[in-house]
Amino acid sequence: MFAMDSVVQGLGQKYLKTYSNHMSVKRRDLLNKQEANFKSLKRALSGTRIYNDLRLSHIHTYEEYVAHVPVYGYDDYAPYTDMIAAGHKNILFKDKVEYFGLSSGTSGKDSKRVPYNEKMIRMFLKSQKRIASKLSTLEPDMNFLKVGRLTFGSDPYLYSQNDIKYGYISGILSTRVPKALAKNTFPSREVLAISNWDRKIEMLMTESLNQDIQVVSGIPTYLISIFEAILKKTGKTYINEIWPNLKVFIYAATPIKQYQERINRLVGHELNYYGVYAATEGAIGLPYEKFQNGRQRYLLNPDLLYSLTPIHDATKNLGLHEIAMGVPYYINIGSPNGLIHYSMKDVITFEEINGDLVFEFVGRKSTGMNLAAEKVSDNEILDCYLATKNLTNIDLRHFFLSPILNEGKASYLWTLFVPAHSEVNTEELAQTLDLEMQKLNGDYKDCRDISVLGPAQVCLKSADYLQKYFEQNRSRGQFKMKTTFETAEEYLNFMRQNIEHGETLQ
Repeated sequence: MFAMDSVVQGLGQKYLKTYSNHMSVKRRDLLNKQEANFKSLKRALSGTRIYNDLRLSHIHTYEEYVAHVPVYGYDDYAPYTDMIAAGHKNILFKDKVEYFGLSSGTSGKDSKRVPYNEKMIRMFLKSQKRIASKLSTLEPDMNFLKVGRLTFGSDPYLYSQNDIKYGYISGILSTRVPKALAKNTFPSREVLAISNWDRKIEMLMTESLNQDIQVVSGIPTYLISIFEAILKKTGKTYINEIWPNLKVFIYAATPIKQYQERINRLVGHELNYYGVYAATEGAIGLPYEKFQNGRQRYLLNPDLLYSLTPIHDATKNLGLHEIAMGVPYYINIGSPNGLIHYSMKDVITFEEINGDLVFEFVGRKSTGMNLAAEKVSDNEILDCYLATKNLTNIDLRHFFLSPILNEGKASYLWTLFVPAHSEVNTEELAQTLDLEMQKLNGDYKDCRDISVLGPAQVCLKSADYLQKYFEQNRSRGQFKMKTTFETAEEYLNFMRQNIEHGETLQ
């Protein structure tokens, strides 16, 4: 039996490594796939409410789809999802609604509800297969069908309503792990279903501590919390004392460079990081290469429809045949659940490498900072924070950035979380942040030179309060830590509601 298992695993690994070779990654191949995807989606949705409302019978090609089907956001689709939730049929798709996927709700608003039919679930599962195949080529010495994996997701289901189950996509997919992989994937489905966090982590450790875990995947903040709990439980200094062969970290939902140094320090050696650009609305980006030099490049998942909206001209949309390299675009997707032309509100840029069309995630719409026309991006904000952390050697755990009036001038307020009882010179820290931002963003420097913007300000808070904030929200399963606030009012309301008991250190 052991010999037979080895043969099956060997054949499976060979198939897995070659599977991604058949994926469309060239621009021309992707464009042909877009035409096929559009026609397939149109056939599947014929007769639905959304098909008739958008007059898809008059749209015949991918180019016509890009030019004439309106791009809708979640609010535009909400009435349709409400009808599905109420039990109406043939609204966004003709087959049965399998689940409602919930977004993480990081904005403080109620979670978005995204209906999933079986075709949508299969699309997510196929993307996982594509990711595993690509990683098999990027990590050729690792058999992804055989190695131990710690994959932390949310509860499979949070509640039911009108006989429809609601939950986060990571939990929903955990119920569909193939049997061949389930025996090497930890924690088990039963453990993920435990609602009590402490009990869940205790059972996770019971199942996984004696396994040879070589791959971990999930949202970085959750895995950091798990690593810290394991070290506390075992009395070890580093995770590699428990899992010496741990090599690969697959992350999603947030940039890894904010957490990379801390994770490596907890593990005891550097890991290879691979990003997945996935959302409740679809699995969009597959890893093209590992995260390196501050960059994560992705391949487009060829099973979705795409259009791009220039960020400086929202009146037109472009197909993959019309895009330019290095230009920022908002990305829009069409998926099997009837979100036909959906605005993700994410900004990406493209480049071609050896003929492969790859992209990078730049930021979100209406994020970053723009107090005096300086237009500082999310990436520049994060790079400023990380540069300051390295230069000062201060154990910074997280940051919030918001506007503040300082002696009548708009300024950047950095709320920085550090271990309790840390001794930090806030004036020097603020000056370093100010100078680093001037190096990163010429507009910011110009605004500072002519005193349109005032000097950066720093407010310190104990990292204990940040941990409490995470503990209060981690049951949401896909919770992401907020960083940037557009207005002082938004920041103050957030602090009152979430960290109101956190006294400043200085």
